[in-house]
Amino acid sequence: MASNICDTKKTVVQRILEHALAAPDDVAIIAKDKQTSYCALKDMILSIHKWLLAQGIRQGDCVAVQALHEDICIACFYAVHLTGAILVPLERSAPFEKIQSIAVEIGAVLIISLQKESASAIQWVDYETIRLAVSETAAPVADPIVYPDIDMPCEMIFTTGTTGKSKGVLMTHRSISWYAYSICKCVEMKPGNRFFITTPLNHAGGLRRTHLSLANGCCVVYMDGMGNLARYFRYIREYAVTSLYLPPVALRILLLRTGDKLSEFRDQIDFVYSSSSALPAGDCEKLAQLLPKTRLYNAYEASETPGVSAYDYNTDGIRKDCVGKANVGVELAIMDDEGRIILNGENEGKICVRSRMNMKEYYQEPELTSSVWKNEWFVSNDLGYMDEQGRVYYRGRLGDVINIGGYKIAPTDVEETALLSGLVDECICVECRDGSEIPFLKLIVVVGKEKTFDPEILRTFLADRLEGYKIPQEIVAADKISKTFNGKLDRKAYRV
Repeated sequence: MASNICDTKKTVVQRILEHALAAPDDVAIIAKDKQTSYCALKDMILSIHKWLLAQGIRQGDCVAVQALHEDICIACFYAVHLTGAILVPLERSAPFEKIQSIAVEIGAVLIISLQKESASAIQWVDYETIRLAVSETAAPVADPIVYPDIDMPCEMIFTTGTTGKSKGVLMTHRSISWYAYSICKCVEMKPGNRFFITTPLNHAGGLRRTHLSLANGCCVVYMDGMGNLARYFRYIREYAVTSLYLPPVALRILLLRTGDKLSEFRDQIDFVYSSSSALPAGDCEKLAQLLPKTRLYNAYEASETPGVSAYDYNTDGIRKDCVGKANVGVELAIMDDEGRIILNGENEGKICVRSRMNMKEYYQEPELTSSVWKNEWFVSNDLGYMDEQGRVYYRGRLGDVINIGGYKIAPTDVEETALLSGLVDECICVECRDGSEIPFLKLIVVVGKEKTFDPEILRTFLADRLEGYKIPQEIVAADKISKTFNGKLDRKAYRV
């Protein structure tokens, strides 16, 4: 069932449970070849909620949950929401020491994980204990459900910024409910949509697409990563997937390793949603060729401010670096270094956002929180500009711009042009220094095993398309390129 404006006054967990009453047999989750109905999900949420209350979990407590692509984990997420506690999803592969460290840092009162650890001073339970509690605890059918206040904080996602210091981004029930409404409108989500998600659920991409699907009565299909592409396409086919979440790195994997395989689903896929950074124009063109009838969205959002903007480049045309116009509930602007809003188009500055979906704060970081707000605007470290029609163009992170001889270079300009050559599969443009500490550009490339590589051919290709100061002095091949936890190029790893 599609969302409507009044839904934004309800928490996501309330919207899920109400849909379960209205359409109990609808499929909510498909994971590990198991289908879970809304009725079954509701019963799990209510049983786990009852168990959490019996453990003494109360409003405002932090509960750390190791994130799995399984129905029991999703039920834990929303059961924590229902108690009024704060969900802190953690990486599936995180070792005991890391989980313990984060839990201590945030003052967690409970940890739900793959394994039970007796060495911890914090209460620690495993998923088997949770499953047993679900099987033994009857969901309270007749009891009235008391939902948390919509302006209460409900979840915290950890992210790293330019400093590399981990920050806890605290969101409220209202912000994620508004997100589920706004993006539903943006992508024209239809009843019965099946959204395929392979990204980790402790990161914003996977978690918020889950909220989007379940708050609107649709189905989410999970697979843990894209290591098995044969299974990926089997899931699309067997489970009638209608939409894909493909961050830039995931899209590039599909285009490189599977050729035209996606075109087999050109009559099935309703929309594809990409976010986290602007897509290379060449990847947009290729995907549009493979899925000519599909709405293809390139979006801008951040952990602190989800659902900011998007546009369908299969309908509106491919515009380099474009991430669209502001979504419902969002205002967008570009701000200069003095904190003034830039009015004339195409002058670059920091992208700033005034939104119903903005974060509440960085957890227990009042000074850091204060530093990113100016006159109710969230001021990002992302650089961009806005055209006369209100479309925003993403030009990269503030700390990523490279200064060579007074020329400011966006490394993405070099990287996207190199990818257009077809000579390399991946690349990253970085700043290096010679023996006299003079900076120069270096392009590190990954070449497919079936390809022969001549750096001079690539240099000539770049020279025909880029200004002279953007041509890398060095072009070298490598086996791989460092990535961040969410698949982005790890530029900090290459900084001099």
